[in-house]
Amino acid sequence: MLTIPRLALSLAIALVIGLPIAQVIYSGSINDELSKTTTARIHEATNQITRTYDAKIAAAQKEIAAAQAKEASLQRKVTNSRFLADCEAGLASCSQTHKLGRGPYYKRDARRASAAAAELKRARPQIAAAIAANRQKIAVWRVAESSQIANRVATIKADRDFLARQAALDRVEKASPAVTKYVEFFLAFLIAIDLVALMLKLTHLFSTGGAYERSAAALRANDLVEVHRLQERAVVLTRRITLQSRAQQDADELRIRGEISGDPEVESDELGLNERPSRRPSLGEPATATPLSD
Repeated sequence: MLTIPRLALSLAIALVIGLPIAQVIYSGSINDELSKTTTARIHEATNQITRTYDAKIAAAQKEIAAAQAKEASLQRKVTNSRFLADCEAGLASCSQTHKLGRGPYYKRDARRASAAAAELKRARPQIAAAIAANRQKIAVWRVAESSQIANRVATIKADRDFLARQAALDRVEKASPAVTKYVEFFLAFLIAIDLVALMLKLTHLFSTGGAYERSAAALRANDLVEVHRLQERAVVLTRRITLQSRAQQDADELRIRGEISGDPEVESDELGLNERPSRRPSLGEPATATPLSD
């Protein structure tokens, strides 16, 4: 029953002591493996963060481009309508009627130019606000992207604790079977060293028939007897002290009552001093002689 827990304890001790020592022995290979893993993790984390923010920035840039395209379209309408109106007014070469003057075509193009200019004037504040808001979002996202990348890189570089080094050692063992054999041999060696005392104990037990254990059990039994004797003695002393205390309390109570009453007879009566038994008990009336009948 004691051997199985002892074996489990030996295995635990071997793991607690042996694995850190193995990490020290193969520290060079572990550091190289950690460097490779750190570089790969940093690259993956950077790409993931960049993809996330690039998608947001691209959407904002599309909104900016759409707003700018809308503004440019309205501006072209204004420019074209004004050009056609000027042609009708003063340039016969580009006039549709080839006649100079402010006729119906001029008025039509002028109205179109005015409508386009009014529409552009109304839309320009909204377009400017949308462009400014999207540019602000882009600036915030770029700062957040840089901050997250820096924090993630710092966290990955600082991840060199026991578990990370053990994972690196596992990868080194997979890459080199000889390392696995050596680590297993080292752990088995530590377990064997820890179990030497247990093996000596079991050998002594089986070879001598447990004489030492029986002797130790007898000594423990004697100790228990002594403990029992002391306990019983304590019980007797406790009982004796309790009875003595009660007797003293009763005597003090009777004495105090006698002093309060001031009558010695009461005190003697309460103490039972007046009732003295006779030295000889009564044997009955004296015998009388009776005549014998014939």
